[in-house]
This record gives sequence, C-alpha cells and structure tokens, in this order.
Amino acid sequence: MIDWIHLALQPQFHLGWNLFLALVPLALACWIFRRTLRRGWLWWPLLVVFIIFLPNAAYVLTDIIHFIDEVRYSEPQLPEWSVAYVVIPKYVLFIFVGFQSHVISLILMGDYMRWIHRKHWVIPAEFGLNFLCSVGVFWGRYLRLNSWDIVTKPQRLAHRAIESLVANNFGIVMILRYFIIITALYYVLKVIDLAVWDYIYQRRLKHLFAPEPTEHPVEHMAMPPVE
Repeated sequence: MIDWIHLALQPQFHLGWNLFLALVPLALACWIFRRTLRRGWLWWPLLVVFIIFLPNAAYVLTDIIHFIDEVRYSEPQLPEWSVAYVVIPKYVLFIFVGFQSHVISLILMGDYMRWIHRKHWVIPAEFGLNFLCSVGVFWGRYLRLNSWDIVTKPQRLAHRAIESLVANNFGIVMILRYFIIITALYYVLKVIDLAVWDYIYQRRLKHLFAPEPTEHPVEHMAMPPVE
C-alpha cells in the first residue's frame, strides 16, 4: 500500500515547474500593488512582467490532461483507490493553488486601483487581463509557446500566433472558450475569497474590540422579597 501511495505521489517535473510559474505573478502582484505613494523606477517594467507571466496561473486549468495521462498510461497501472484518494486530490490541490494565484493577483490589482481612485477601470482591466490570459493559455497549450518567448523569440511568437488565427477558426474558438471558463471561474472564486476574507477580518475586529472579562466577576445574588 505504501508503495502505491509513493508511486501516486511521485514528483513530476511539469507539475512543479508549472506551479512555480503560476506563483510568479502572485509574488509580483504582492509587490507592485502595495499601497504606497511612491513608485520606483522598477514599477512599470515589473508590471509588464506581471502581465506576461499572469497566463501561467490560468494555464494550470489545462493540466488536467496530465491527470488523464497519469491514470491511463502509468506503469504499473495505479489501483482505483490510489487514484481516488491520492492522485485526484493531488491534481485538485495543484489546480486550486495555481488558479488562486490568478484570482488573488487580480483582486490585489483591483484593490490597488480603487486605492488610487481608478475604480471605474477595475472591471475592464479584469476582463482585459482574463482575455490576454486566454490567448496566453492557447499559445502555451497548442502552440507550445512560453512567456519568455516574447523577449527571446518575438518573431517566432508573432509568426505562430498570426498563423494560428488566420489558418482556421480553431484558435479563435478555443480562445473564446478559455475566456469564458477563466472569467466565470475567476468571478466565482473572487466572491468566495472576498467573503472568506471579510469573515476573517470581522472575526479579528470582534476579537480586538471584545470587552475584557473581569478578574472577579460579580455574582448575581437573589434579592430578598419586599414585605
């Protein structure tokens, strides 16, 4: 049994690498969307890097194909109980953490934009970045392009991207599908995350402002009847 669990949990490079890339935009968002009045000279370049790497967080949704391959083609064949109790939770946790990086990054961006009095830009920015992520996910999954190809191989990236859109409607259809899925999941998880955060925040406030118990509580004594 231990051997089967070890086999089901064996480290896989593509999962670890994709999770690392998914957490990069979250790390950048935590820095560039801080509430500070001064923006250093690195702010705008890091914002560009954030936008370039953001599709990696949504890309983890497509890694479900690795789950199918692992279940179907693993050698030796994994028993059903290890798939149900080990492999499925492993992929659920991986996809959840990766896509939460996308959600939290955009929440931090929206909070920062409201702080600088750009509230009316939040929803357009969310839709715009979700669409760019849909394009990036399509490029990564079907064209096998990487985020850094924008810098290292810009001509190849432009050629492959234009060719995929002009050749047939497959690229456009897949980008629109990814856009609908990513946007829908984003807003569902955004509502849940904000509700959880609000609950934790309210509990913290209630704890901070709760009255302190007295060291010697006054006992309630029965009053003698009035004659």
